[in-house]
Amino acid sequence: LTAVSKYAAEVMPNKFAQLKVPTLLVSGEYDKIIPSALGRRASQLSQNVKYVEIPDTAHFPMLEAPGVYLEQVLEFICVS
Repeated sequence: LTAVSKYAAEVMPNKFAQLKVPTLLVSGEYDKIIPSALGRRASQLSQNVKYVEIPDTAHFPMLEAPGVYLEQVLEFICVS
Protein backbone atom coordinates (compact mmCIF):
# COMPACT_ATOMS: atom_id res chain seq x y z
CA LEU A 1 0.00 0.00 0.00
CA THR A 2 2.99 2.30 0.24
CA ALA A 3 3.16 2.58 -3.54
CA VAL A 4 -0.34 3.96 -4.01
CA SER A 5 -2.19 6.96 -2.64
CA LYS A 6 -4.38 6.78 0.44
CA TYR A 7 -7.39 7.47 -1.80
CA ALA A 8 -6.56 4.55 -4.08
CA ALA A 9 -5.96 2.24 -1.14
CA GLU A 10 -9.32 3.10 0.40
CA VAL A 11 -11.56 3.53 -2.66
CA MET A 12 -10.22 1.10 -5.27
CA PRO A 13 -10.91 -2.13 -3.34
CA ASN A 14 -14.59 -1.22 -3.15
CA LYS A 15 -14.64 -0.48 -6.88
CA PHE A 16 -13.08 -3.85 -7.71
CA ALA A 17 -15.67 -5.58 -5.53
CA GLN A 18 -18.47 -3.89 -7.52
CA LEU A 19 -17.31 -5.03 -10.96
CA LYS A 20 -20.14 -6.68 -12.84
CA VAL A 21 -18.37 -7.45 -16.12
CA PRO A 22 -15.43 -9.76 -16.83
CA THR A 23 -12.25 -7.80 -16.18
CA LEU A 24 -8.63 -8.67 -16.88
CA LEU A 25 -6.11 -7.37 -14.35
CA VAL A 26 -2.48 -7.66 -15.45
CA SER A 27 0.52 -7.13 -13.18
CA GLY A 28 4.23 -7.24 -13.79
CA GLU A 29 6.06 -9.54 -11.40
CA TYR A 30 8.56 -6.85 -10.35
CA ASP A 31 6.33 -3.76 -10.53
CA LYS A 32 7.42 -1.31 -7.83
CA ILE A 33 4.74 1.30 -8.63
CA ILE A 34 1.76 -1.03 -8.20
CA PRO A 35 3.17 -4.22 -6.66
CA SER A 36 1.78 -7.49 -7.96
CA ALA A 37 0.61 -8.38 -4.43
CA LEU A 38 -1.90 -5.51 -4.68
CA GLY A 39 -3.13 -6.86 -8.00
CA ARG A 40 -3.59 -10.31 -6.53
CA ARG A 41 -5.52 -8.88 -3.58
CA ALA A 42 -7.71 -6.75 -5.82
CA SER A 43 -8.56 -9.73 -8.02
CA GLN A 44 -9.77 -11.67 -4.99
CA LEU A 45 -12.48 -9.08 -4.34
CA SER A 46 -14.58 -10.12 -7.33
CA GLN A 47 -15.26 -13.33 -9.19
CA ASN A 48 -15.41 -11.20 -12.34
CA VAL A 49 -11.70 -10.40 -12.22
CA LYS A 50 -9.15 -12.63 -13.90
CA TYR A 51 -5.66 -11.91 -12.58
CA VAL A 52 -2.52 -12.46 -14.65
CA GLU A 53 1.00 -11.83 -13.41
CA ILE A 54 3.58 -11.66 -16.16
CA PRO A 55 6.97 -12.99 -15.02
CA ASP A 56 10.18 -11.00 -15.38
CA THR A 57 8.40 -7.70 -16.06
CA ALA A 58 7.85 -4.54 -14.07
CA HIS A 59 5.32 -1.70 -14.56
CA PHE A 60 4.96 -2.06 -18.34
CA PRO A 61 4.47 -5.77 -19.11
CA MET A 62 2.82 -4.83 -22.40
CA LEU A 63 6.15 -3.32 -23.51
CA GLU A 64 8.52 -5.66 -21.68
CA ALA A 65 6.88 -8.92 -22.82
CA PRO A 66 4.46 -7.93 -25.58
CA GLY A 67 3.97 -11.48 -26.86
CA VAL A 68 3.00 -12.85 -23.46
CA TYR A 69 0.80 -9.84 -22.76
CA LEU A 70 -1.02 -10.12 -26.09
CA GLU A 71 -1.49 -13.85 -25.60
CA GLN A 72 -3.17 -13.23 -22.24
CA VAL A 73 -5.40 -10.47 -23.60
CA LEU A 74 -6.49 -12.57 -26.60
CA GLU A 75 -7.20 -15.57 -24.38
CA PHE A 76 -9.29 -13.38 -22.08
CA ILE A 77 -11.25 -11.85 -24.95
CA CYS A 78 -11.93 -15.21 -26.59
CA VAL A 79 -12.98 -16.94 -23.36
CA SER A 80 -14.93 -14.13 -21.67
